[in-house]
Formats: sequence, C-alpha cells, structure tokens
Amino acid sequence: MTVFVTCAAAAGIACSGLTRVSRTELAQVVERDAVAFSVDDLPSGMLDRLSEHRVVIIGETHLIVEHREFMAELLERLHAQGFRQLLLELPQMADWLLTDFIADSPLEPDFVPPTWAFGDLCTAIRDFNRTLPEQDRIDVHAIDVNLDEYGGASDFLTLIESLSAHLGDPGPLTGLMQGDYSTPLEQVHALETAQAALAARRSELVAAWGPYFYDTVEEMMEVELESVPIRARRDADYDGSVRMREDVMKWLTDRRLNGYSHGTVINVGGNHAQKERLKGTKQEWLGDYLVHRSTAVGSAFVVSVVAARIVATSASSSGYDVRDASPENELFRLMYELWPDQIVFLPLDDPMFESRGVAMNFEDIIHVAAPKRTYDAFLQLPLAYRIPIP
Repeated sequence: MTVFVTCAAAAGIACSGLTRVSRTELAQVVERDAVAFSVDDLPSGMLDRLSEHRVVIIGETHLIVEHREFMAELLERLHAQGFRQLLLELPQMADWLLTDFIADSPLEPDFVPPTWAFGDLCTAIRDFNRTLPEQDRIDVHAIDVNLDEYGGASDFLTLIESLSAHLGDPGPLTGLMQGDYSTPLEQVHALETAQAALAARRSELVAAWGPYFYDTVEEMMEVELESVPIRARRDADYDGSVRMREDVMKWLTDRRLNGYSHGTVINVGGNHAQKERLKGTKQEWLGDYLVHRSTAVGSAFVVSVVAARIVATSASSSGYDVRDASPENELFRLMYELWPDQIVFLPLDDPMFESRGVAMNFEDIIHVAAPKRTYDAFLQLPLAYRIPIP
C-alpha cells in the first residue's frame, strides 16, 4: 500500500519548524486525556465539552455508516443541551425537500433521502422529532452548492419543477422550466431573467405562495447562479472552483446562524471543517472562517472524526487500515492500539498539540503538524463500513 507523506516526515525530522513528538510522550498524553466509549453510551464529559459552544463543527470521513450512527446519537443527546439545528454538506437545491421530510410534511410523501445523502441520519432525526413538541424539533438544512456530483443543472431543474407543483401558479418559474438550460451561458441568462421577474412580482408572489416558498425559490436561484461558474471551471481550475464553492458554503452557513438562538451542529467533510489549512487546497476553509471571522457564530468547537479501519462494501469504495505503513508514533495508530474495540474521543488540550509536530495518517496521507491548530479534538471510530456510491 502506498502512503503519501507531507513535509519531511519520512525522514523523521521536524516539519515546518515543529519538534517531533515521540511515541512515549504521545502515549502518556493520549492515555491521560482520551475517553473511550460505545455509541450507545456517549460520555457526559464529551457532551459537556461540546455544549459549551454555540456551534459544533464535525469533520467527517465521507460515506461512513458508523459516523451516521454516532451523529444520530450525538444530536439526540445535544438536543437536551439546547441544540436544534443540523447543517449538512448537501446541495442547497434539495433544502426544501429535507425540510419537508424532517418535518413529516405531506408535500412529497414518497421522498426519502438516499443513504449516500444522509438518508439514514435524516430518518433518525425525523423519528426523534416525532417524539418532540413542534417548537423543540431539530431543523436540518443543506449548505453546499449544486455540483455535478449532486446532479448539477439537471437535478436543479427537476427540483424546481417538483417545487412549482406545490405553488399553484408557478409564475416566473414557467419560463425557467421551459427555456434552454443546456450551457453555462444559457443557465446564467435563464436564472437572471427569473430573478428579475421574481423581484418585480415580489408582493404578488409572496401573497400567492407565502413568504416561506418565495424565500425558498429566491435562495435556490441565488445558489444555482453561484453554482454555474463553479461547475464550469471544476475540471480546468479545481482549486479555484473549490475556493468559490467554499465562499458559498460560508454565506449559506452564516445565513442559517444569523439570528438563530439555539445551538447548531455542522457536519461537513474533514477538509471543510479545518480551522487552519492542513489538508487540501491552500484557502480559507469553512471551519477557518467560522472560528476566526464569522460574526454569526459566537464560539465554535471543531471535531475531526476519523476511522482506524474502513471496510470497502462495493467495487466503487475503498478500504483502509491505519496500521498499514504508519510509523509507531502516528497518533491514530496509537489510539487504535490502545482501544481497538471502542470509539475514542481525544480533546487536544495539552500544549504539546499546539506547538509540537504530531504524525497523523488521514487515509494513507501522513501529515506532520500541530493538530490543535487545525482541530480541537479527534474522535476515532475503531471499525467503519463505507456506504456504496450508486
């Protein structure tokens, strides 16, 4: 198995001016500070630590069954601490469908989010909401752009058509649905034309559709208009498209947080969650922005969820074992060897994690860095199964 190593980790020397941590030093801190548990018995100390903050950012390894199970239990437990909102890395065009599903509304009674799109987690939240008064239920929102991986322009039009069926007279949406939407230039023209018509007929449409549906359509147009150039440049300028995507995720997240008095959990990929640039393109990620610049957050705590072992469940998914080619002083290997059958929560409170170089194997890419600068805690799953990609 090939393992890629950042900095000079392969030579065992300091990276970015950081002194490397030995296995002995690391083991002492991990054994002292880590908490091992099972998913049906979340530790009160971890919950208390998270609930001190208005926003908890969870960085995931995508498509992990056990991650969804943990998140369902975590949200139910944090609900008692005043958390009422979950934001997911899903295309915004599906936000109204998620809202409808979570609220048990009859608009689309046959819709069930697919498993890859957090269908299992959303179903658990819907079922939990059924036990609660309406004012105490958990809201779920999508905060990503409409990428081709999510269906792109085709799925956007399909969802506009589905929504328009619940509006009576679809008004300006008719031209959008019937016009040419085949190229980025035509998409921008169609969206700008529809936006202008929406604005010109605002009072009339708010009266006919209601404020919620008007605002929903307006936001769908805004996000899709931002999504068009992101999709168009994704192959030729991936880093540029990622920066544009992240900017949209930032303002959508701020929009969900502004004026919201309850706690919020944000579940995104581990790259999006980082509060300092360790992995991926050189840019300001969502976690970085929320921790350091957003005025809507209050205080935030960032947890990176990793898996020690991942089992591939289809030809399209990949397996992984943290023990393969990890040095003996690699953090996640050490955590797994200490607790091979339990979930482990490790707060990165020790000063060593702020100033020393720690080797961390993120699915066969070993980074040597001071992890506290990027995350506030790690949570490691001992064994995970990857959800097949359709």
